[in-house]
Amino acid sequence: MKTEQKTVSVKGKGLSLEQVRAVALEGARVQIPDSIRRKIAKNRSQLEQQIRDFPEIAIYGTNRLHGDLKDIPVPLDAIAEYQVKYIKVHNCGTGAALTEAEVRGIMLIRLNSFAKAMSGISLAVCDQMVDMLNAGLSPWILEEGSVGASGDLVPLAMMGATMIALPESKAWYKGKLMDGPKALKAAGIEPLVLGAKEAMGITNGSNFMASIAALAALRAENIMKNASICAALSLEAIRGEKIPFDALINEQSDRHEGQLAIARHLRALLKGSKRTSLAAQRAAFGNRPAGAERVQDRYSFRAVPQIHGAAWEALLHLKKTLEVEINSATDNPLFDFAEKDKSTGGVKFASGANFHGQALATVVDYLKLAITSVGLVSDKRAFSLLDKNLNFGLPADLAQDTHKADGGLMITQYAGAARAAENRVLSSPASVMSVSTAANQEDFVSMGSLAVLHLKKILQNLETLLGIELLCATRALQLTQDWLPSKLAKLGTETSKIHKFASQQEQLGTDTSDHYLRHDMEKAREIIASGILLSLIKPLK
Repeated sequence: MKTEQKTVSVKGKGLSLEQVRAVALEGARVQIPDSIRRKIAKNRSQLEQQIRDFPEIAIYGTNRLHGDLKDIPVPLDAIAEYQVKYIKVHNCGTGAALTEAEVRGIMLIRLNSFAKAMSGISLAVCDQMVDMLNAGLSPWILEEGSVGASGDLVPLAMMGATMIALPESKAWYKGKLMDGPKALKAAGIEPLVLGAKEAMGITNGSNFMASIAALAALRAENIMKNASICAALSLEAIRGEKIPFDALINEQSDRHEGQLAIARHLRALLKGSKRTSLAAQRAAFGNRPAGAERVQDRYSFRAVPQIHGAAWEALLHLKKTLEVEINSATDNPLFDFAEKDKSTGGVKFASGANFHGQALATVVDYLKLAITSVGLVSDKRAFSLLDKNLNFGLPADLAQDTHKADGGLMITQYAGAARAAENRVLSSPASVMSVSTAANQEDFVSMGSLAVLHLKKILQNLETLLGIELLCATRALQLTQDWLPSKLAKLGTETSKIHKFASQQEQLGTDTSDHYLRHDMEKAREIIASGILLSLIKPLK
């Protein structure tokens, strides 16, 4: 039986990150309720009447120019031409192209802002965006150009270029990149003819930042849960201590929310493990004699709830901020069509700076900083698994047989160290890197655009780092599965599922001798990024 395709109703409020995921990544359809459609159309009619009846009332970006040209009037007979010129001169993007998912997120969040009916945008603009989303037509947008204030002007103008069918524009349609006008025609969508304020309305929002941050938040949640899995598997490998994750250390001592969540993860993952028992730690193992004491594990194992927990809280903070940002009106000016301005008799409106990305930039920087530590501590665990002086009896460098010239996984950690170091650079806060624009009319910008792009790369590096840890922990367990009596070798109920899956031939394989490692590393990264490990175990909350 064919399942019905999910539809997201765009109402100007109540948009969730899961709905962003559904539209951006899963191709869900969108619709605008009739009641909101009527409100958008009615309010647009009022704005058009305002422009005709009160041309002397200056409205930024509507009957006046933009930026530091804000005081220059736009004649009524030049308004339509101004929209096209505005879109053209704002198309200054550089760098790599965004993914189609990121562009779909941008369109959805921008459309949700318009659904608040405060932007004065026409129903035609909203309908075209709905049609583009439902047809799978995604404007080609480059990732560089926004300074995270005045709206994400450059990337959103690239979206606008497709919407009005500029010949220079491009778009993805049915998996093919083609000229924007050709894509619109192929999808059966008419190009827009923009009216007053609409070019400004399309570009004057924080939606580039919000879309990338929203998809990054979803990606980061998967990474954080996989980080708990990798830490648990590494603990199994070194026969580590579970005591630091007990309620005594965490719940009973009234610790932070993030710490409690990660401690719960580790307890659930390691439940039933005999390999991490005191008896297993005291048993003869490799070159370690029976009876060796284990007083405390290193921080990279013992302090996982505290370190990972800080990043978990940063992620929660970003998600909370995003819930506000994606459900708010972020353009300029905004209108109150229900009330007349007493001083002019026209529509009440106000110019402000809701498009300014500082609220997003600061929390994205917060997550960048906190989650970089998750990668650093993962690298420390991988390092420990490889170092014969730190791994409690595991083979040096996890080499199967050094007498046969096996070098093991030594160099995987080099690759991870480079990614960990890059994340340290990328975690530098973008939100304090303002450079003035618009002849100092826009003299403090958020650079949230840089923050979200850096977060994307940090998360990509984290998937590599956790993949290397997963590979090292899997190899360690494969090499030592017969080193303990069977009653002490048992993994936890959940960690055993992870190890069984990772050790399959089509995953990380069973060959523990030296072989071409890049393929193993890439497969391990794919396992982390896909989230497949989470489907094998009980939910981590």
